[in-house]
Amino acid sequence: MAAYHKALDHYLQLAGTRIGSKLFLDKNGLCVLRKEDGQREYVVELPGNSEVVYLYSPICTVPYGCSEEFFEKVLELNLCGITYNQATFGLDAKTQKIVISYARSMEALDEVAFSNILNNFIKTADRAERDLAKLVRELIERTSLTDDDIDVEMKTHRTVSNNGKLKV
Repeated sequence: MAAYHKALDHYLQLAGTRIGSKLFLDKNGLCVLRKEDGQREYVVELPGNSEVVYLYSPICTVPYGCSEEFFEKVLELNLCGITYNQATFGLDAKTQKIVISYARSMEALDEVAFSNILNNFIKTADRAERDLAKLVRELIERTSLTDDDIDVEMKTHRTVSNNGKLKV
């Protein structure tokens, strides 16, 4: 398994040179790549005693007030793996964030394959972040009350209260 750690560290260094960033695998089997703005991060992980390398990236926080609709749509997106290049969405229970992840056996990798996978994963994660941000905006717009909605509710409430001789 130490051979996988050494090989992945080498692949990361080569991929880092290609994208202009110094990449390496730390002693815990982790490599975190951050974009210039510091808002986006991509993690490459090779857990100890594993021959599988994982790539994952936090995408967004679960929206309050429309989580059921949100999770339903995210599950639909997971149904067809081709949309996000076989990467899947999941919930990180610790951070309560939606993450996108991709796993690959070290046996199936060489330096060129890994570099391509890393570059494609970064593009896929960025696209997924844009797509889910748009979804969240649409869901919030649909589930949020407008001033007109509140006025209608208040008028209905007053009418019901007055007919029932209750005073608000």
